[in-house]
Amino acid sequence: MLIPARRTEPDRAPHAEGEGGYLASASDLMIGLLFVFIILVVVLALEQRRQQQLIDEQRAGLIGAGDPLIVVTGAIGRALAKVLPEIRVDPKTGVISLPEDVLFARGSAQLSEQGRRVLGLARDQLELAMPCYVDSERRNRSCASNPHGHEIETMFIEGHTDSVPFASGGRDNFDLSLARARAVEQVLVSGGSLVRYRNRADQPVFSFSAYADKRPLRGTDPADGVNRRVDLRIVLSYKPIEELLPALRSAGPVQAKP
Repeated sequence: MLIPARRTEPDRAPHAEGEGGYLASASDLMIGLLFVFIILVVVLALEQRRQQQLIDEQRAGLIGAGDPLIVVTGAIGRALAKVLPEIRVDPKTGVISLPEDVLFARGSAQLSEQGRRVLGLARDQLELAMPCYVDSERRNRSCASNPHGHEIETMFIEGHTDSVPFASGGRDNFDLSLARARAVEQVLVSGGSLVRYRNRADQPVFSFSAYADKRPLRGTDPADGVNRRVDLRIVLSYKPIEELLPALRSAGPVQAKP
């Protein structure tokens, strides 16, 4: 009778080593997969960040290059800066501030000789820069500088004063600021071809307004002579958003010059 041989301890050792090797391989595989997963997460995070940065840059470019008020104010501001380097241009608000020190003396609405001269130069530049942005002038022109047809509804000539009290013959700072705006209008507009510029409603483009000392420049002392100024404020004709979107898209990420 045959008696089966008993398995000895060494017979189980290879089996145990096999299980250990299998578990080690599975552990290595899991670590490898985790490492790959971490790399993928990092790559995806970097790509998301890059895409967001690209969107932000494009958005900034659209605001700078596609916003109609920035485009028009920038074009007119650059033209005026050729003869009036001291002007202040704020494209976001559409305001161009003429240099106060060459226009009027304190408490006066009488233009200085230098003021008349620089306003004459400014008028020449406006006559060159504005036609492509004014309805009555752009109809029979080829305006490559204004491919999206932005139009000026009104350009206000705004008179301002500092806060130093003014009283002469029953007049106050409101009267003084209005007189200054009208004095600038007489030389800048009435003395040349700008007087015929009309908007889409066939109304005169140029008008004037007065604020006395109620709108000092931000960050200045209201009594500072820098507030004794005349501003040109550009107001554009209304366009529905569906007409503006193509201009915004085609503008691209190019910053408009100030």
